[in-house]
Amino acid sequence: MENNGLPKYLVIEQHFIKNIYSGAIKYMEQIPTENEIAQTFNVSRHTVRKALDNLENNGFIKREQGKGTFCCYSIEKKASRNIAIITTYISDYIFPGIISGIEDVLSSSGDTLSLFNTNNDKNKEKECLRKVIDGNFDGVIIEPTLSSLENVNISYFKELEKKGIPYVMFHAKYNELDCSYLGMNDFDGGYIGTKYLLQLGHRRICGIFKSDDMQGVNRRLGYIKALEEFGIQINYDLLGNYTTKELSSYAYEFASNVLSRKEKPTAFFCYNDKIAFQVLQAVRDCDLKVPEDISIIGYDDSSLATATEVKLTTIKHPKTDMGRKAARMLLDIIERKIDKNNYIYKPELIVRNSCRGIL
Repeated sequence: MENNGLPKYLVIEQHFIKNIYSGAIKYMEQIPTENEIAQTFNVSRHTVRKALDNLENNGFIKREQGKGTFCCYSIEKKASRNIAIITTYISDYIFPGIISGIEDVLSSSGDTLSLFNTNNDKNKEKECLRKVIDGNFDGVIIEPTLSSLENVNISYFKELEKKGIPYVMFHAKYNELDCSYLGMNDFDGGYIGTKYLLQLGHRRICGIFKSDDMQGVNRRLGYIKALEEFGIQINYDLLGNYTTKELSSYAYEFASNVLSRKEKPTAFFCYNDKIAFQVLQAVRDCDLKVPEDISIIGYDDSSLATATEVKLTTIKHPKTDMGRKAARMLLDIIERKIDKNNYIYKPELIVRNSCRGIL
């Protein structure tokens, strides 16, 4: 088969896209197996998998374990749908990656995306929900605002349900709502990060966590579990908790304070890389060094993790993949392929040079 100089996996991918668009492969029709495709195109199964991964990522096919691979793209459904995303922030930190993942999927499916930003404020969340309810939207992807606090906007979520507007939550969910959700196992993230420091010999480990979202609450619980597992009594003087309003300088001031004491911590586990960055600055301003004097672990593996000569050990956040999965999950609900679904990412520790073992 003519490939026009394209890589073999793209030849296979374009073959199936052409046949799906033409109607030769119909909605929910089973496509050939990997072995059959490999034989047809005279390529390896690795090449076939790469093509199928791309087709799946762009919403053309879906794999069902034990059943096979099916076309999930219907040319009859292609009137453009309006999808909203309500998130705490848009242009900052890890959020561009998440939004990019959502846009990847929606652009491939011919749908449009509208962005709403709550700035992590409950009143702004209410305003965003009102705009979606009053607007012409087919579905919503939502990051809850101040998710560990009372859901004062529950009536607006109930109105979404009453109007039949499906929604998917990410990062956290309000417990009183029965909705689709995807996020990280933040308890395990806090646990494995703290355990890593303990295994390096650290015993005076300072933890700094955000208290008004569930990610921070769960990471703090994981931190506590790891200390208890190693028989270490919780020292609340080394446990910092802050809220969204205190974000700008809390970590720097807290770290500076504990580092000025005669009995200093030897390590910090931080809610995220932003907090770790503040701690790093406090360590430097106290004439100490990372990791020689103080070890630091962040969370999210953001661009900040590698922004200085100190490369942060951190917990990986899936970012773009989370955005893609959230978009696919919502589209599957809109197209009635599923009713509700949940997906939890397992945390992964990325080891760099911000930690060292001690005696």
